[in-house]
Amino acid sequence: MIQTATKTTSQADQSVDINESAAQVGTGVIISAAAIIGAWGATCMASALFQYGITGVVSGWFSSIAG
Repeated sequence: MIQTATKTTSQADQSVDINESAAQVGTGVIISAAAIIGAWGATCMASALFQYGITGVVSGWFSSIAG
């Protein structure tokens, strides 16, 4: 006699699965936004270095901190 295992899922299990999926989507959105913001920052830094050079960027940074 062959026995087969049957899996029953309760409504609580389905709710946990939905919550985990929503958390994964939210994490993906946050990571994607962070990557876009980081790429934009790197682009702005490269542009500033190209326009003003290293000394111009460093002196600008010090003047903005010191006031």
